[in-house]
Amino acid sequence: MYPVRSLADVLGLVEAIAGEKVIICDIDNTLAPQGAPLDEFGTIVNAAIDRLEEHPKVARVIPLSNGPDRDVSRMVSRGNKPWTTRTRLGLRGSRGPIFVVGDQVLTDGLLAWRLGATFCHLVIDDEAEAPRQAAMRRLGRHLVGVVFQPMARTDLSPPPGSQ
Repeated sequence: MYPVRSLADVLGLVEAIAGEKVIICDIDNTLAPQGAPLDEFGTIVNAAIDRLEEHPKVARVIPLSNGPDRDVSRMVSRGNKPWTTRTRLGLRGSRGPIFVVGDQVLTDGLLAWRLGATFCHLVIDDEAEAPRQAAMRRLGRHLVGVVFQPMARTDLSPPPGSQ
């Protein structure tokens, strides 16, 4: 898991890792900021997708949302995060690196974990955040330690010199 503050940070990670990547992005609070006007929402999201697709190391961008349908013609899937499958996303058999970018560990982070992808947690500090979103964020902080932090030791043998 990588905490990021912007799509520029995501592109920095894409640049640093070899191979062409697939980037799966939550559109809400990730490609479009919270509170984006509804009449501009599709334009903002499509501009962000264009920016990601222009990068030479990005093979494909898959925009997702659990939110309502809002004039985003390029959205691949609505709903079912974190249960969306590789097949539904057109990734069956894909071997290249996959990044999931999102603001919520409970949906976006679990999707990354299920797909075996790298999770880029877009950390936003929004005091005007809706109570439901804030509650999900607080719960997600606990999940990070359980799912995304590597174990200090992977074997169960006693440490050297302890016998």
